Parts: sequence; structure tokens; C-alpha cells
Amino acid sequence: MPEFFTNFQFLRPWWLLLLLPGGAFWWLLRRNKDPLQAYKGLIAPHLLKHLVIGETKQGPFHPVRIFPLVWLLLAIALAGPSWRMEPSPFAEQQAGLIVLLKTSSSMKAQDLPPSRMERAGYKMRDLFAVRGQEPSGLIVYSGSAHLVMPLTKDTRIIEQMAGELDPAVMPVDGDRLIEALELARQQFERSQTTGSILIIADSIDEAQVGQLGQYRNRDDPSVQVLAMAPDPQAARAAVARGAKALDAPVYTLTIDDGDVRDIVAGAKRMVHKMSAHQEGARQRDEGYMLVPVIAALIALWARRGWSLQWQ
Repeated sequence: MPEFFTNFQFLRPWWLLLLLPGGAFWWLLRRNKDPLQAYKGLIAPHLLKHLVIGETKQGPFHPVRIFPLVWLLLAIALAGPSWRMEPSPFAEQQAGLIVLLKTSSSMKAQDLPPSRMERAGYKMRDLFAVRGQEPSGLIVYSGSAHLVMPLTKDTRIIEQMAGELDPAVMPVDGDRLIEALELARQQFERSQTTGSILIIADSIDEAQVGQLGQYRNRDDPSVQVLAMAPDPQAARAAVARGAKALDAPVYTLTIDDGDVRDIVAGAKRMVHKMSAHQEGARQRDEGYMLVPVIAALIALWARRGWSLQWQ
């Protein structure tokens, strides 16, 4: 609701000038709302009511009563009320996803058969299958971060390279997630595309929480986390503080591709929100929402057997 009041505006405010002639017309109608007014000076009041044939009272849907509301709604609809942005379709079509894969010694654990590392590879394969030809990239990190593949639509290459990854090839063991995030941000800048980040990890070092919070305070790509642990509760706990610092939703493993589909849907929502504030975005015209209301009010006058009387 605060966002509504902050962002509300009229796209075509000059249409609100219709309220002036509409108000004047309604005032003239109100002056003559009593159909007996012209006869009150000619016929005695106690006789007048007996000489009138038909109903003189205005019903709740009489044009004089409904006209101000219809005219007001029409003027507002034409003025184009708006309180949210409509993202550029081009920006969303080009949205990328960069996977940050933790490749430390802890990922060799076999509590997720055949191992956490290999299970992460399976999930990446499912992820790319769901995303189709949308650009994806891969960064691995441990005690340092390294770019494996920049954003590309040929995700088969990423799958092949991910299958060869092993914590033993990393120069230093550890958890330098903040370096991987910075490297991902640089990749988005170089490719001049918008997108989001997916962290696949079995834990996030809590010593980095302060730095992660500073990263999220910048206008950087949004982040999601896929926690690699057999027990969902333990998985969430292992990444909880880091994910909170990044304002990142946490997903746990499922036996099917349900987790991956949730991640893809979440990435689209994030990109939709981000692209709404980028070049090519425009204010969404919400005036169409008033059209059914206006049509319903007008239909009350057009019902079969009704007549449109302004007096």
C-alpha cells in the first residue's frame, strides 16, 4: 500500500478537465430535479399531488443520481491512473542466470548419493532443461572464485564442464562466496544484461555475513540459494544467516524437479521486478480496470423496459 501512494500518478492528467463540464452539466440537472417545480406557482400544493400521473421520485439508478459517478470514473479512466511499472519485454527475454557453485571439500560428502557435488551437477542439468535457451553462466568458488563459463545459450557446454569439476582442482579450500558474487556482478555488467544469481552450496560461512549484507545494499542482481543437504531443516540452517543477509529465498532439494521449477519461477519474478526500473520500462495504465464498472452502471439505464429520463 505505501508503494501505491508513492508511485501513483496520472499518465494523461489533462483528461481530468472533463470534470469541469461534467460538474456543470450535473449542476444544471440538479436545478431541475423536481419535475413539479414549474407547476408549484400555478396550482395549489394540496391539489398538485393529486393531478400528477406517474412516479415523480427519482430511483437509486436515476441518471441524475448515477451520472456524476459515471462521469467521474470515465474521466479517471481516460486520465490513465498508474501506480506500478510495466517492465520492458526485451529485458525479460534476455535475462540471464549465473550459478555460483560451491566447490569446497565439504561438497565431497556422500550423504547425498553419490555426493553433494554430483547431485549439484544433476540439479544444474535439470535447471538448464527448464530454462531452455535462456542465457546461463557458471562460477565456481571455494577459497577463491573462478569463472567457468560466461553467459551463454549453449548450456550443454556448461553441463559438460560441470561434470568434470572436483574440489581437488580448486587452488585453496574455503568459502569465498563474496568473491563469487562480485565476479557474477561483473559478468552481468560486461554482457549488459539483467538477470539473477543462484547459489548452490551446502553452507555459507557466517564470517562473511557483514560483507554479504553490504553486497545486497547495492543495486546488484537478486540472489536465490539452493541448499545441498539431505535434511531440509539442517540445509536451511546451514545457509540461513548468509541467505538472510542477501535477502535471498532458500530452496531445499526435492526428488523431482520441483525445486528447480520453483527457482526458475523465482528468478523470473526477480527479473520482472528489476527490469521495471530499468531503461525501456514504462508506467502501466490501470484505467482499463474501471471499464467494467462504467459499463455496468450504463447498462442499468439500458435494461429492457427502462427509459432514460433526465427529469
